[in-house]
Amino acid sequence: MTLRQALVTGANGFIGSALTAELLQRGIAVRAMCRALHKGAALAELGAEVVSGDVQDRRRLTELAEGCQVVFHVAAAMEGSAAYTYNVNVLGAQNAVIAASEAGCERFVHVSTIAVYGFNVQGLVREDQPLRPSQSDYYALSKALGERAVQREAAQRGMPLTVIRPAYVYGEGSLFWSKRLYELCQRLPMPLVNGGRGKAHPIYIADLCDLLIHAAQHPNAVGQVFNAAPDPAPTWAEFLGYYARMAGRSDRLEIPAPLLMSLAPLVTALTRLRGTPFDLAGYLRMLDHQATYSMAKAAEQLGWQARTTLEEGMARTEQWLRRNRLLS
Repeated sequence: MTLRQALVTGANGFIGSALTAELLQRGIAVRAMCRALHKGAALAELGAEVVSGDVQDRRRLTELAEGCQVVFHVAAAMEGSAAYTYNVNVLGAQNAVIAASEAGCERFVHVSTIAVYGFNVQGLVREDQPLRPSQSDYYALSKALGERAVQREAAQRGMPLTVIRPAYVYGEGSLFWSKRLYELCQRLPMPLVNGGRGKAHPIYIADLCDLLIHAAQHPNAVGQVFNAAPDPAPTWAEFLGYYARMAGRSDRLEIPAPLLMSLAPLVTALTRLRGTPFDLAGYLRMLDHQATYSMAKAAEQLGWQARTTLEEGMARTEQWLRRNRLLS
């Protein structure tokens, strides 16, 4: 399939805006869906058709999907109550695939997350591993439920579907995995659990966009799920070390994992009372685990490999931080 026009939901977010820009760069027309039109001003300047819409409005989604060959479903609720994340990440995703089917689209590409595997993974994590998200992480839990809802709906409707599970997406425009981590290393010694020997999973934004577009057009991607992560995975010391050097620091701060682990049940219980639980124990395990999310399937079935090394991606990230005067 030669891709000519696509709908991108959540187009004003980090991944959505980068994907929209890359599609336009490749000569592909983009209908960029934002919850508010003013949030898509920069995308309109690039040539996107910016439209307002909400994933909870199925009729509007169907209107926007008309004439598009592919729907890239990127919109997601990263945080919030159980009801809100369920409405957006489960029902909203289900609405999007129904809309794509009703509009006669040829493909539906669903952006999920490696968080659906849960915090307790070790070793080589392949796409057929059971999904065991933390019950105290509403984002991960709702994304796992959303995957199942999309797969079930697509199967019933005969909608060609591909699911991509990105890891920690960093690079130009990344507010958490780039801007905030740099600011953290600027203010404090580099924070590490167990000397930073646990595995981190940063994937450069341009590589993720390339995989999304590649999968949308490849016949072998239909009905499949693919990880989007570094393989082999660097350590946290290697990953955070780039930000520490940008900040001009070489000192380290050892995070007292045993102490924090003992406090974790209390933290989770208190945050659950607030309606947005935080699984501190799970995140501590994530910082010390020895997992690698396998990219063998994408290489074997799609002939795809990430092209950007961590060194190259971080160099471009540093340039972006400097251009935006975020790097002091």
